[in-house]
Amino acid sequence: MAAMPALSARWTSLLCLLAFLGPEPAIAQGARAERDLLELELEELMDLVVVAPSRQAERARDAPATILVLTRQDLALRGYRDLSEVYDDLPGMDLARAYGDSWLRNQWRGLRRTMSVPYLLLLDGQPLNHLYFNQDEIITALPMAQVERVEVVYGPSAVIYGANAFVGVVNIVTAPGAGVDRAFSGRISAGSFGRRLIDLHLARGWGEHRLSLALRHDEGRLDDGARGGLAPFSETYYADRRLWGAFADGRFGGRYASRHRHQGLDLRWRWNAWSAYAQAFTLSSGYGNAYAGDAVQNDAVWREPDRVLGIAHELVLGRWHGETHLRWRESGVADGSYFVEGYPALQPDGSLRRVVDFSYWGSENRSLALSHDGELAIAPGLSLVAGLRREHKDLQKAYRTNYGPSVFPEEFDSLEAYPFPPRAGFDTLPGNRIRTRQWSAYAQLRRQWDGRFGEGDRHVLTLGLRHDDFSAIGPATTLRGGYSGNWGPWTLKLLYGESFNEPAPRELYGGWQGSGSDPALKPESGATRELHLGWQGRQAGAWISAWRLATRNDIVTVAGGATNLGRRDARGIDLGLRARWADGRHEAWIFASWIDAEEQRDEGSGMRRRPVGDAAEHKFYAGWTWQPTPRWTATLRGRWMAARDTVASNPVGRLPAYAVADLNLRWQALPRQGLVLALGITNLTDRRYAHPGLNDASAGIEPGRFGPDGQWTGSAGFYSSLLPQPGRAVQLSLEWNQ
Repeated sequence: MAAMPALSARWTSLLCLLAFLGPEPAIAQGARAERDLLELELEELMDLVVVAPSRQAERARDAPATILVLTRQDLALRGYRDLSEVYDDLPGMDLARAYGDSWLRNQWRGLRRTMSVPYLLLLDGQPLNHLYFNQDEIITALPMAQVERVEVVYGPSAVIYGANAFVGVVNIVTAPGAGVDRAFSGRISAGSFGRRLIDLHLARGWGEHRLSLALRHDEGRLDDGARGGLAPFSETYYADRRLWGAFADGRFGGRYASRHRHQGLDLRWRWNAWSAYAQAFTLSSGYGNAYAGDAVQNDAVWREPDRVLGIAHELVLGRWHGETHLRWRESGVADGSYFVEGYPALQPDGSLRRVVDFSYWGSENRSLALSHDGELAIAPGLSLVAGLRREHKDLQKAYRTNYGPSVFPEEFDSLEAYPFPPRAGFDTLPGNRIRTRQWSAYAQLRRQWDGRFGEGDRHVLTLGLRHDDFSAIGPATTLRGGYSGNWGPWTLKLLYGESFNEPAPRELYGGWQGSGSDPALKPESGATRELHLGWQGRQAGAWISAWRLATRNDIVTVAGGATNLGRRDARGIDLGLRARWADGRHEAWIFASWIDAEEQRDEGSGMRRRPVGDAAEHKFYAGWTWQPTPRWTATLRGRWMAARDTVASNPVGRLPAYAVADLNLRWQALPRQGLVLALGITNLTDRRYAHPGLNDASAGIEPGRFGPDGQWTGSAGFYSSLLPQPGRAVQLSLEWNQ
């Protein structure tokens, strides 16, 4: 592994340049021609206002964080089908897409987690991570038609957002639509693997009232050809009655199949300083490629609903401008979710014999939070951002599970003879809920000097402090500091931030130790040091960044349960280029990432250091948009991932490098009405490749066999070692924006 020059224990490097920012969003009363999407000079984009880094409006180049922004136009030109596809083109991220009960897992800055994710997903500044799993998969179900931009903040943000903003936040900013009497935008599309998509946004204003509705329905299935010759996904595994008995007959399995139906609804009303909203998002799928085919039937149902009700009020009191939120959430696992599994069971005579069973699963988790965040203009160039939060949670501990009996597959001839259990609509375990309380307070001081050392320069100093107190895990205090300097086209940032993760309820109590749960887990803590340097001209920009992240008490799954790892140390370098030429008819961007991450783990004989698994050491991303005429655009984007070592428990020790490319063509059919026809092709070259497996990824890929005694010897574990990714897919879309 290539060595990186030693960096100071106090300051390591990082960068954020706004070359990645796209053109300003248009919430249209009548649509613009696509040419307008590329008309802004790149240097104008440096002054784009963002809110995610500090909960206050500021220029992105002044913010105390590395930040990349994708605008509404970026999302359209690149042809993203759902918001999770944004991750495919962001530096420093390693994805594992299982398309199952774990839809995706994003490994950011070398932090591989077996259950939760080390960052926060925000919708207009409010957290959406799952209350039980602390995962961000619900991003897949969010309606895209109402999105104005996506702000991706690199580096700890705990001072502003609290727990789990460990390596950053992803803030989805929706279109305000202020001053628009009527707006209607959306997309209908259909394509390969049964992918059908409807995504709509309607808004209407009446005087001081504003009502908006966003809807999304997304369905599809696995790419049957992507599994290739991988034994764990062989049709014979799913359909073999010797493995599954009557469960292989078709109603609950018997084939490699896993459909998804994700849905989202977002209803909002605004009147003067008051607003109210109701949101309902649901992920619904089978088990995708998450599990080996001789361990779990993937043609099943796993549903994760998420519901939000909220009311907000903006307050202006002298120099104080703030907003109060009262917000109720419910997220969990619907009690109709079921699991068909097979495994070797210990018999009274000491032998192992394969059994199969059926079980229903459920989980209910609720939260009620009251918060106030605001900004105080103390004096010219001096401001304070501060907030208070109180949250009560009512959480599931172990899953609600109802199991049918374990039966021998060779004796299981008929589904009618199997005593299916009732749905998991109630708890069978006493004391299986926990109620927690949290309060927090934070303050961040911002001092700005203009023209301090010359005409046109700007210097911003930020210092923040937060204190949280959790009834379940105790107190936590975090610090943040940063300096940003701008001299004409140059930007320099020096950043420091601390953060912590509270263990997710699933990690603490999720069911059984072998699944990775331990009530004694401690919260994780970490600190990041960053340095960035960027330059931006009118038609080109470049940046380079370096960072170092040191963490303690990292939570990982090991044999027999979960544990707090000794520590992890990760460091990396990111760089980017962006340029326009030929009067803006061409635009290209390039990103590159290098990462070196190590962990220290107690392996019984003492602490051992080893590389963190599943993170590619080198990653490259590139894109090119060409606009030959005002009505035509073509965007080609691609990525290359270097070969990567997997986790120690994965029998597939190393994954080869791969490169994939996507193409999106757009034609303004009726410019005045904002009507667009788009043709998207993902995995353009039909490359066959796989992501690394989730959790311990211990199933292996060797074919199983029946021994002379008729007993099956197959996958070494439940979780697949490889996650095959879809081949070439074509999607045709009709879009409009009025």
